Order: sequence, then C-alpha cells, then structure tokens
Amino acid sequence: MESSESGAAPHRFNFAAVVSVGLLLIVWQVASFFLPEFIVPGLQLIGFEFVRMFEDGTLVSDSLLTLVRVMLGLIGGFIFGGALGLLMGLVRRSEDYLMPVINFVMGVPALSWTLIVILWFRGTETRIFALMLAVSFPVFAHSLLDAVKGVPRELLEMTLAFRPTRIQMLRLLILPSIVPSILTAWKVSIGFAVRVVIVAELVGASTGVGYRMVQQQSLLNMSGVLAWTLILVLMGLALQGLITKSEQRLLKWRPTH
Repeated sequence: MESSESGAAPHRFNFAAVVSVGLLLIVWQVASFFLPEFIVPGLQLIGFEFVRMFEDGTLVSDSLLTLVRVMLGLIGGFIFGGALGLLMGLVRRSEDYLMPVINFVMGVPALSWTLIVILWFRGTETRIFALMLAVSFPVFAHSLLDAVKGVPRELLEMTLAFRPTRIQMLRLLILPSIVPSILTAWKVSIGFAVRVVIVAELVGASTGVGYRMVQQQSLLNMSGVLAWTLILVLMGLALQGLITKSEQRLLKWRPTH
C-alpha cells in the first residue's frame, strides 16, 4: 500500500499544479477584459509576442545567451566557492580568516555589485561573469562548509580507523557525504542567478533577455515584457528540474520517507 501511495503522489502534485496554473490563466484572461492592455494584456496578445520573437530569431538567440551567462556564472561560483568551503571545512583555523571576507562579499547587494563591475570591467561578458561570481560563490562556500561540518562523527571515526590519506578521506567520505548539500545549493542558486543576470543585462548589456525586456518596456509593450518574463520563469524551472533529476539519480540510496 505504501508503494502505491508514494507512486500516486507525483500524479496528485501534477494535477494540482495544472489546476492552479489553469485557474491563474483564467483569472488573468478575465481581468484582461476589464483592464487596459498596457496593464493586463490578454493571453492571445502574449502568444502573438512569442510568435513574433520566434520569427525574428530573438527568442532562441537571446534566451540561449542568457542561459549560457547563468550557467557560466554558477559554474565559476561553484568552483571558487566550493573550493573555499572545502578548505574551511578541512583546514583548521582557515574559517576564522576566510569567513569574514565571504560574509562581507555576501552582504553587498546585487545592484551594488552591478554598478561596481560596470566601473571595474569593460567587456559585457566579463562584467556579467564577475557579477555572477561575486553573488554566487558565497552561497556555495557556506553550503559546502556546513556540509563538511555535518559529516556524521561515527562515519568519520570509522574511516579514520583505516588510516586513510587526505585524498582518500576526501574521495571516500567527504565528497559522497556532501553531494546532497551541493545539489541543494545549486537549486537555491539557480533562481537567484536568473534574477541577478537579468539585472546585469538590464543595466549593462545590449543582448539577452534582460535587454529585450527593457526594449519592450521602452515601447510600452506589456505583452512583450510578460513574454520575456515567462521565458525566464521557464528557464529557471527547467534548470531546477534538471538538478532534481540529477538528485534522483545520485541519491537513490536515500529513503523517501
């Protein structure tokens, strides 16, 4: 009975999601009959914008460009922040020196980093990558540090009984133990990264989804703004879905209840 119930849960969730999104669309469409187009455009107008964006090529090119910017920034933040997190977790006293700097960087607002990187760097891609790195690596550093600290003491003592080298300790105990925290950090960072890269494209880029949104806003085209916004939402959901699938494959050993 438990297996049948657990197997039915995803279907109930999907049905509930379809119903809730459907109701939202119905409410939106009804509201469009009573409110001006520049406030609540009808779904058909947003659909026409998607067709126009596809025909002129901006839908694919700008969406892929923004996606690449998000992924490059997250990968850079993961490598740098993950290395710092592991260092602080494995080397005593390093946390005392590194964590204040990481917390300081983390406390700077994303908009402030946007203005700073515009003044520091020239190239658009360099600016966006630097911004993504600055706002993402502290999240990964904190997550991996907490994960290393959370390794069960029983497993640690059992592993130490075999007198492993540092490399063996890292490969056989630390890394497998922190995989769940790594995946969680990625899921948390994706949504934040999408919002940050849009801020960067709004201010300092002439390509990408953020730039297209500003372009449509200058034309007072709410349908275009909403169409590009939906692209961002779908992009974030797709990336988080990819991480969830990876989590299901990598963490099959975890109990589901």
